[in-house]
Amino acid sequence: MVLTGTSYQQNWFSGLAKKVIILLVFSFAFFGLHSQAIDSTLIKAYPYKIGDIGFAVDSMEFYGGKVSQGHTIDYHLGMYNFGKFPVSLKNGKTNKFTEIKYDPPILEPGRSGKANISYEVVSEMPVGITQQEIAIESDDKENPYKFLYMIIDVLPDSSQGQSVRIKDTVPRLIFNHYNFDFGYSWHGKSFTHRFMFSNMGLQELVISQIVPSEGCKLINDPPRVIPSGGTGSIVVKVRTFGTYGVQHLMIKIVSNDPVNPLIILGLHGSVKQHTSGKKKAGFCYR
Repeated sequence: MVLTGTSYQQNWFSGLAKKVIILLVFSFAFFGLHSQAIDSTLIKAYPYKIGDIGFAVDSMEFYGGKVSQGHTIDYHLGMYNFGKFPVSLKNGKTNKFTEIKYDPPILEPGRSGKANISYEVVSEMPVGITQQEIAIESDDKENPYKFLYMIIDVLPDSSQGQSVRIKDTVPRLIFNHYNFDFGYSWHGKSFTHRFMFSNMGLQELVISQIVPSEGCKLINDPPRVIPSGGTGSIVVKVRTFGTYGVQHLMIKIVSNDPVNPLIILGLHGSVKQHTSGKKKAGFCYR
């Protein structure tokens, strides 16, 4: 068979087109598998995700380490932005003893960073396991407030009483955490939560008011007069009735602490609706 110039060119281009198509299919398959491998590696490296930010811990609670009374523990918490937009992270204190600085302060999409946590373990803190709240504030559209809990093993003061222990000369109301994230709950369910507190001042602490918001009920009778070094707890019951979606509940505590006379405790989470239930006409569902 004799090929003309035109038919020869057509066959040549046809063969080339087939090779290009095969090469493109192979390339897409390769890069797709490579992308999946990268995603799998990132998910393993940052398994606990809140909003668009993944953290290098496997749950809301993570172990910070051992530290002696009167010392400071530093923990570098790895983060990764799985989202499509930059996330700005706000430096600051979640409570009197915890300070967080971010590197970098703006986490670009597909980039990793660190939350550098510095926690001061005061001399008066009891020996043993304690849990401290780490509140990360951001402009993440998916979830701006991210609450984690660092577990610390507090050891006896290694100086064996030789250091000077300083307490505030005024009443000081200090809680072991100030916010609780209850995650997801079905509508109609209820749960309880305990906030532990202590008077870390030298003078007597007097709690004059405890005011829970609607949907939150005080179910214990905490001490209202707490001596220096004394402790107590506030136990509340949360009922997930009436509204759906993201919930923010509060407990207001008024005391004679001159530094923080008004303390607001928060409970945050999302309430799901059972799909089998019928919605009431005219009811506002959030």
